[in-house]
Amino acid sequence: MEKKLLIPILFLLLISAPINTFANTKITYSKTSTNHYIQPLSNITGYKYKTENGKVWKRLWSYTYNRWEDPKWIPL
Repeated sequence: MEKKLLIPILFLLLISAPINTFANTKITYSKTSTNHYIQPLSNITGYKYKTENGKVWKRLWSYTYNRWEDPKWIPL
């Protein structure tokens, strides 16, 4: 009688075991067949600083698009 119960219990334990199905979250850059690179959708920005006549100025730069995001320099 115990053998008849043992097999279904082991089967249920095997089926109910957790399985890791996490996706790889690492961002990779891959080259397509048309020589274009796939880039992430977020815009990576940072401030650039300059000193002019003893006064410090800042301006927002987009590293993703290689362009200025602010229209002009802002004093600190």
